[in-house]
Amino acid sequence: MASISNVLLRIFEGVPVAGQALVQVSYTLTATLHDAPHQQAYRELVQLVGDDQGPGEDGHSELIANGTIFDGTVVFTTSTVAFTQSHERTVPISILDEDPGPFIRPDEIRARVTLTPLAPASPTRDSNLVRRGEPVNA
Repeated sequence: MASISNVLLRIFEGVPVAGQALVQVSYTLTATLHDAPHQQAYRELVQLVGDDQGPGEDGHSELIANGTIFDGTVVFTTSTVAFTQSHERTVPISILDEDPGPFIRPDEIRARVTLTPLAPASPTRDSNLVRRGEPVNA
């Protein structure tokens, strides 16, 4: 299974406009010895998580609603065995309030990168086209 390393989250509030935040996530994906020669494909998913593990928290970290930064596919080959990825998305600042309520509390946010192996593509090929039910020209 491929590995994920050096995950870095940056949040810039008020960018590009007030009330919005620019969220940037960067990381490195590295293939195993099996991934590259077999052209292993993975679903690559980057999500924001509200971290509730600290003191005064409920201990249950949850995905942030509408906090998907990227959802796509990555394929390793013998010529591409590692990727440095960087994805960004502008989101309303309001979705970053992961501890809503009557009291103002700091928000703890992480980025979660998940790779899910995809099944190999099945080889498929179509035959020639045969038409039926048409008049035959003599």
